[in-house]
Amino acid sequence: MAEVLGMAAWRARLATGIAHQRQRLLADLDALGARMVDEIRTAAPKRTGALAASVRHEVVETADGVRLKIVVGNDTVFYAPFVEFGTAREPVRAFVRPVVYREEKHIPGRVEHAVSKSWES
Repeated sequence: MAEVLGMAAWRARLATGIAHQRQRLLADLDALGARMVDEIRTAAPKRTGALAASVRHEVVETADGVRLKIVVGNDTVFYAPFVEFGTAREPVRAFVRPVVYREEKHIPGRVEHAVSKSWES
């Protein structure tokens, strides 16, 4: 079978472009997570500051793609859901959902922008 001239070089450039695009998307997702964590920490009720300090993010690779995971609470700060959703005695003091709802509207556009920018460079 005949080899098309330049095909190997084209494949190499394509693989490099895809790897560059993936790294840029991961970096953009990480930056989005950091920005969301800052906003959630700012919005969190602060009595001791432990709740705000417990907020963190991770970029997690799964079999079906990449996910941004926002984690609120830890072994010591187990009460985060009670603050966010309220209890029979305590009112709802949502500090995570408003940030997530505000950001999720803009995520598709940001991903599209990041993909187009990564192919331009």
